[in-house]
Amino acid sequence: MNWTLISFCVYLTFTIAVGLWAARRSGGSEEGFFLGDRKISAFVVALSAVSSGRSAWLVIGASGAAWAWGLSALWLFPGYVAAEYVLLSVIGPRLRVKSAAAGAITIPEVLAGVRGPDGESASSRLPVRQIAGAIVVLFLITYVSAQLAAGGKALESLFPDVDGQTWGLCITACIVLGYTLLGGYQAVAITDVLQALFMGAGLVVLPLLGIAHVGGFGALFEQLEAIDPVLTSLLGKGGWKAALTGVAIGLGSFGSPPILVRSMSIDDPANLRRAARIGTTWNAVMALGALFVGLVGRALYTSKDAFPDGDAEHLYPMLGELLSSEYLFAGFAGVLLAALFAAIMSTCDSQLLVIASAFVRDFRGKRGSDAPSDKPTGTGLTGSRVAVLVALLAAVAISFGAERSVKDFVLFSWDALGAAFGPAILFVLFDRRTTARGVLAGMLIGVATVMLWGKSPELKDLVHQRIPGFAFSALAVWALRRRA
Repeated sequence: MNWTLISFCVYLTFTIAVGLWAARRSGGSEEGFFLGDRKISAFVVALSAVSSGRSAWLVIGASGAAWAWGLSALWLFPGYVAAEYVLLSVIGPRLRVKSAAAGAITIPEVLAGVRGPDGESASSRLPVRQIAGAIVVLFLITYVSAQLAAGGKALESLFPDVDGQTWGLCITACIVLGYTLLGGYQAVAITDVLQALFMGAGLVVLPLLGIAHVGGFGALFEQLEAIDPVLTSLLGKGGWKAALTGVAIGLGSFGSPPILVRSMSIDDPANLRRAARIGTTWNAVMALGALFVGLVGRALYTSKDAFPDGDAEHLYPMLGELLSSEYLFAGFAGVLLAALFAAIMSTCDSQLLVIASAFVRDFRGKRGSDAPSDKPTGTGLTGSRVAVLVALLAAVAISFGAERSVKDFVLFSWDALGAAFGPAILFVLFDRRTTARGVLAGMLIGVATVMLWGKSPELKDLVHQRIPGFAFSALAVWALRRRA
């Protein structure tokens, strides 16, 4: 009897049941479908933000990077942990108040709410919402496709008869679709809490088992030193430049729509400080877990030849299967696979909702209009569900042809979104002189810089694209402010 499959199916059944239960509590309006009627508690906001932000990038991508780089992979984590504390505790309250006052449900609607000197909409002649919505759709669909690819890899690692590039992708997509399609934000947020708990458990239990297996922390670092002394260096081969690049991942948090809308959904802006403390603790725990999964994995699998196709992103499920059968019970590998799928599902569902909101809120109405639509609820919600389905199908199509690693796929989209929206959101919330021209220029320059800079080996070797992308975007928004 395949206990791994049984335990994994029990988890999926329970998660979908919770999602469908939560769906019955969702409001019948677009605000209910996309923001849970702005009545979400601090605890749910915190864990939902963490789980939707981390994705398979953490469980598969970061642990694979730690396998390759060793201890220097630590620099992947402090930037986003600190950034998301600031986002929830400082930026979030302003975003919650501003979005509620304007009736804004999406980030593009917040950005389009910039006012001119005469008090009228400064974006009425500029397609701020439409351009922002297009950026959301383009890069979040790419992000979702990376999650589906990760699900395919995980299923292929534990169930060799499953082709990860085809059936693995399709199975992952179908699992995500059900409660997202039916329940909207309320179902997504509540299931994200469950997913965050599973992710945390997987990233605590697995590295602890691994450390015990190799004989403790001392023995672990001795083995890594014997394989390659660079693996135990805090700076590794890349030095301070690589460390700075890793820390700069935090810039993407300021422009991530799935994380930003968590602040917009909370019941009371004052509760965001507590959400920040909860979320930061959970972020730190999971980051250390992913790091040690990679380090233990390198001690046990010293060569890429140990992985299917030489891909170290198979490490987490392989390590889970090995240690589960030795220390716990064979079926526990299914629980660890569930933790990986928790990361995938909690990110996919959140991003699909944001994509759907862009389709039904930001692309409709007159060109350049920044006023929230009064379209009838039934029609709007039907369109939202159709948009979820279309976005998922597009992500599946992209995943079929994907050859890049999950880590690279995710970070490219993350960098583009951070450069497009991070500076714009900060200026809109903290500088009243911000103009629609500045917001539009910042978004376009940020995305263009990330894409063009990343294609130039010489420029990328000088500094990673996420840093100039964010900086040039901020400079454009600042340069086009109104003069006092």
